[in-house]
Amino acid sequence: MADTDWQVLPHDDLVPLADNLWRVEGALPGQPLRRCMVVARSVDGDLALHSAIAMDEPHMEELESLGRPRWLVVPNGWHRLDAARYKARYPDLQVVCPAKARKQVERKVPVDGTYDDFSSLDGPGTIRLEHFDPARHFEGAMVVRSDDGLTLVFADSVFNLPHGTGFFWWFYGRVLGNSGGPRVTTISRVMMTITRSRSALRQYLARYADRDDVVRIVPGHGDVIADDAPAVLRRLADSL
Repeated sequence: MADTDWQVLPHDDLVPLADNLWRVEGALPGQPLRRCMVVARSVDGDLALHSAIAMDEPHMEELESLGRPRWLVVPNGWHRLDAARYKARYPDLQVVCPAKARKQVERKVPVDGTYDDFSSLDGPGTIRLEHFDPARHFEGAMVVRSDDGLTLVFADSVFNLPHGTGFFWWFYGRVLGNSGGPRVTTISRVMMTITRSRSALRQYLARYADRDDVVRIVPGHGDVIADDAPAVLRRLADSL
């Protein structure tokens, strides 16, 4: 099947997180780990789609009722499964990714620019794309301002997975340390060691931990963190 064919895997409903923010969780092919897409709406009514998930037609119609899909945020070189499908469905989408992920992302879909090129997706800065370290780190975060405060949206740098049963969850979760609550992930730690960018993520997390307007964290995999998000960011920063 071509990457542009609209292939739908099982997924949940779009869940509102704030006045301009939604999340949907869905399956990944061939593994028990689930993924999530975050939809943020700008003050102009345009949508930023972070880690896009191809949904069935009723849910796509619901998505389109929220606003015009304008930006496709591919947060690293792995979260690109449905990127080409979205670009084919919405040819005017602007595709944005971290600088260090551009080569990987462009193997699937043309890229219009990096997080530095599209750092603020609207004039008031309602939706911002921020690198941890554009020269070294393979990821960044999407920061969304809503009526209730700031939401930080991550990809594979931060997980919040519960422990599970079976070999996958024993090895991937417990042995590798990716489950049991908010975690800086194994893949992130490995990549930071290779690229010498650990301090960049630590400083980024610590900077937002010092703010009192951060109300939630949306990890790339796992549950939304809405209970004392700044304290969680501090613990994650201290773990580095």
